[in-house]
Parts: sequence; structure tokens; C-alpha cells
Amino acid sequence: MNLAAIDLNLLVAFDALLAEGSVSGAAARIGLSQPAMSKRLAHLRQLFSDDLFVRSADGVRPTEKALDLADPIRAALRQIEDALGGMGKFSPKLSGRVFRIGTTDHVAATLMPGLMAMLRSIAPKTSIIVRNLHRQEIVEQLEKGSVDLAITILPDAPTTIKRAPLFHVDWVSIVSSSHPEIRDELTLELFLKYPHLLITHVGDLKGYIDRMLDDRGLKRTVVMSLPYALAVPAIIARTDLICTCSANILDMAPWPGIRSYPVPLEYSGYEETILWHRRNDSDPAHSWLRATLRDVSSQLAI
Repeated sequence: MNLAAIDLNLLVAFDALLAEGSVSGAAARIGLSQPAMSKRLAHLRQLFSDDLFVRSADGVRPTEKALDLADPIRAALRQIEDALGGMGKFSPKLSGRVFRIGTTDHVAATLMPGLMAMLRSIAPKTSIIVRNLHRQEIVEQLEKGSVDLAITILPDAPTTIKRAPLFHVDWVSIVSSSHPEIRDELTLELFLKYPHLLITHVGDLKGYIDRMLDDRGLKRTVVMSLPYALAVPAIIARTDLICTCSANILDMAPWPGIRSYPVPLEYSGYEETILWHRRNDSDPAHSWLRATLRDVSSQLAI
């Protein structure tokens, strides 16, 4: 293949199509019209003698050839970005890199203020896109490159996904300050007596607490689940529900009308972890972002 005849913008379009899974989404991602993106896809198909992306119910899906090309093309594009920004080394001050992070609303509310304050100071040209992903989507999105890293709990991730602890989280149970019965203490008896609100991205009515209770032959009643932690305090304040959630949620604002209690079960909390695909392990920009997130996390008063 004659490299001099290849338009680098075609590879950028390929990367966008792979990440977005649709022609319109890829066009919007790199600032093109949809007809212009369709034209680049046609050129890519001619260049590689393959369809590369075929129509599906929700957009386009990559062919086997496209999947084979994905990692080498992404690696090449990132090397070019880094080379143009600092002769093969990542320069935070000069880089215009866009980082995509998948996480939950309360982790974003915990980390993003500190992260953005730091970036505005030392890497003012970089950009951050935060995406709220379901846990079931995280591995696929990391493998596709739709996100650079994720911050969540995913103990069953495959070996292609690398991880590192970020910060420890304690659990608390919260109730309305005008709760009809829970006042001085939240006992296990009261915990099981009243209905619960569950924070989950799975979309069901059973979570980790329920599995802990199952092991003890106990059961609680969950009457609502939702994937937004920051909506919880307002709901709790106006109902008799109980919610067991990350303690750092309470540190984000002076939530009116709620009280917190230790969870009436033996549980030491959990570690929020940072997850990334192994192909990004030695990427200088990626390594810098992970180190920056660790610095921000170390300053948290959790």
C-alpha cells in the first residue's frame, strides 16, 4: 500500500465509526456532515477492499476486517497525536487530547470538580467527556475505545481490562428526618421492616445488600430502583423509604430532610476502581490521566 496516497482523515473517520457505531454519530464526533462521512466510508471500503461497517438495527457494526484493523489504527493515531504534541511524549500543557470517561453520577460529582480544576491549571487544552454507562456495557465500550477508561466496580472483568484502586467508599443508610419510626437508631429489625430504594444500573429490584441478606436467611422489600444516586436524597426526604448508598453522596451538599445511620450489617465498604484496556497501558497520555485521577482521589476527604 502506497502510504503517500492515504488520507490520514480516512483513518480518523474509521476510528470515529468504530467508536460511535453509526454514520451520523461518527460525523458529529469529528465535525462532518453525514454525506461527507458516508463519502469517507466509501473511500475506506475501497482502500481496504472490505465493507468494514455493515448496516444493523441500531446503526453499523464492524466486520471482522474492521475489528482486526481497530487496534493498530487507534495506536497509530495516538502516536501521531503525541508526536505532533511533543515529539513522542505527552505534554499536558500543549495537548488537545479528548478523554472519554465512563462512570456514575456520584463518582463524577466526587471526582470531576477536582479533576477539572487541575486540568484547567496544567492541561488547559484537554477536554473531558463523561459518559454514564451500565456496568454490562463497560467492557464492550473499553474494548471498542468508546471510552478511554471507566471508574466503577467490575470484579469479573476479563484479562484484557486492567484495573487499579482509586478510593475507598463507606456505605451509610439514609432515611427521612421525619421518618415515622426510625429516629435514634437504625436497627436490623427496622431496616427489614420498611421499604427500600436501590441505586443500580442493572434495572432490577435486587442488589448486593439483598445478596448479603440472602446469606443470612433474611429479606428486605425494594420498591424502587434507579441509576441516579444524586436523585436519592430528595426522594428519601419525602418518603418512609430507606436507601443504603455511598457515604460520599452526603458530603456533596447539605441535603435537607434526611438523616444517616451506620448500615446494620457487617460491611466494610468497597473500592472504586479505575479500569482501562491493556492496549492503553503504555500510552503516555493515558498514563498521565490515570496518575492525575489518582492524585485527585488522594485529596478526597472520604
